[in-house]
Amino acid sequence: MKKKLQIFISSTFTDLIDERQSAVEAVLRAGNIPAGMELFSAGNKSQLDTIKKWINESDIYILILGGRYGSLEPETQLSYSEIEYQYAVDNDKPFFAVVLDDIMLDEKVKKVGSTVLELDNQDKYKKFKKLVLSKVCRICKNESDIKLAILESIIDIQNQYDLKGWVKGDDIPDSSALLGEIDMLRRERDDLQEKIKSLSTLSKKSNKDRSVGDYSYDEILKVLKSNKIIIPADLTADKINNINSNAFELFQANAGLLTAGVSITLSNNTQKFITHNLVPILLNFSLVERQKVKSSSMEYDKFVISALGNKFWSIYQIENTK
Repeated sequence: MKKKLQIFISSTFTDLIDERQSAVEAVLRAGNIPAGMELFSAGNKSQLDTIKKWINESDIYILILGGRYGSLEPETQLSYSEIEYQYAVDNDKPFFAVVLDDIMLDEKVKKVGSTVLELDNQDKYKKFKKLVLSKVCRICKNESDIKLAILESIIDIQNQYDLKGWVKGDDIPDSSALLGEIDMLRRERDDLQEKIKSLSTLSKKSNKDRSVGDYSYDEILKVLKSNKIIIPADLTADKINNINSNAFELFQANAGLLTAGVSITLSNNTQKFITHNLVPILLNFSLVERQKVKSSSMEYDKFVISALGNKFWSIYQIENTK
């Protein structure tokens, strides 16, 4: 029997209404129960105690971090979002964060103005964002990315923890409904990528030998190098030497691993990190492809380097041996 999980969604309020709604929709689509700070009005210690109680009773905690730090709690002078986040982490609550990409924040500024950015407590915001990026998080560029990140992260947490939810027992949750939602969101993302292509400021190269699918080698290389990725310190010893890296360096360091294939199922922390943080970027350019793996007890997705991915590295080798 499928467990219904209670998932607490934390964020600043007026600047992230659409993003929080996307998160709520993703939780509901997965057959789970969203709970969040919109149920409360911040500013009262007793209300903060109530919020902590709701976090305790929830199975998973999600933070959505945009460009605002949020209102400050009088005693600690920390934002309510940071207090909630620290409380969840300190109490070993399964958690992850969704962090809005700078491009997405720029688009929000164009639409609604600078009120979506932190103007009063920038130092506290930067310090909090650095903390969030050092832990489990996903960088999102649009609302479809947010839904996909939440659905995939819920599956990952379900595989790692025995969550009680609304059903007691040791039954493994049936994630088939979530996988169906992920496939639908991937199609939505592919449609968005087609629109992004038409707005891209990158110039197409006419040399067909340097094309990798719908893009040129130079375009892909530039995008991969511009996608910054923060690598957890406990993974830096495993082929990765720099905490502050980018998608190209991570792809280069793990090309051999991707040849064999990575997944979030029956895998180590390095594979899970690559699947969550690198694979979605590579999928945008079809540099990796999804393969179904079936065994007697389960079925799951594995991501392996594609023919286009091999062509990309062939061009790279030629370019760097001239």
